[in-house]
Amino acid sequence: KPDSITISCEEYYNVETKHGILTNNVWNKQAAKDDSWSQCLEKRSVGGDTQYGWSWSWPFGRRVVYSQPQIKVGASPWAPEPKFDTSFPLKISELSKLDISHDIETTTNGNHNTATTMWLISEAYKGSKPNKSIIAAEIMIWTYSTSEHFDPAGSKHSEIRTSDGANWEVWSQKEWEDKSGENDNRWTYVAFRATKSSMKANIKGLELLNYAMEENLISEDYFIADVELGNEIM
Repeated sequence: KPDSITISCEEYYNVETKHGILTNNVWNKQAAKDDSWSQCLEKRSVGGDTQYGWSWSWPFGRRVVYSQPQIKVGASPWAPEPKFDTSFPLKISELSKLDISHDIETTTNGNHNTATTMWLISEAYKGSKPNKSIIAAEIMIWTYSTSEHFDPAGSKHSEIRTSDGANWEVWSQKEWEDKSGENDNRWTYVAFRATKSSMKANIKGLELLNYAMEENLISEDYFIADVELGNEIM
């Protein structure tokens, strides 16, 4: 891996940074079975600024997603603590803008994507305990994926272009589920995959959400619980 200082390799370890909560999410680690693996949170200093990231080593040979190390703002309904930015949850219908940007560097010989995830909830929950009963939808925005990575879940719904000229495939699936088998609740899955992959992205997030509402994929009554940036690692 590139030169960096390992913060922790502990499962689900959290680090609060000025950008959000860095989380060592290993949600489907059991898919590795008896094979060895590692995933760690990392930091490095560049030009006097601290940059954060993660490193991983997962087994080859299985068509599964093992994990999703990430940085997030808001509070996920799966794990509300620690929180970052108490303005969340945000009611979609009350937003005037939701712009998301990132510029990242990744070095790997395996398969992964880069995705922004938003968990949508049915009520403005601000509690500290996990509450999967309010999970209504999962929005994923893929800005990069390796050639052998899975397609998004469900089936291709359409293609759209946002006002900045970016083109997106739209994928959807009703009654989506936790593929780790750890949870039995269901929710709506909607993914926007960029037709041109890039490690640097500026996303018109509200335009994508408005399209999903216009197509009756999600409800305008939903709230955004959090916004996460991470890698789905195969």
